[in-house]
Amino acid sequence: MVTLDDGGAYVHLMPGEASIVRESIPLDELDAADRVPTLDALTLDLDHYGRLIGIRVAGAPDSVLLPALLDAARAG
Repeated sequence: MVTLDDGGAYVHLMPGEASIVRESIPLDELDAADRVPTLDALTLDLDHYGRLIGIRVAGAPDSVLLPALLDAARAG
């Protein structure tokens, strides 16, 4: 599930479960971010066990996420 806000979007990988984010890893710090511009906009959220629970998209989600995901988020 994707939710949109003024600052971008959030891709929920565990919908329905209230997971607490223990660590956030911004991907703009990776060496590959110089070659892959999309990485600048992404932050991975991990739970207490190190499992990926969500992806934050900063800025314009239109340039990062598939149109079908954004259309579903806008439809509610």
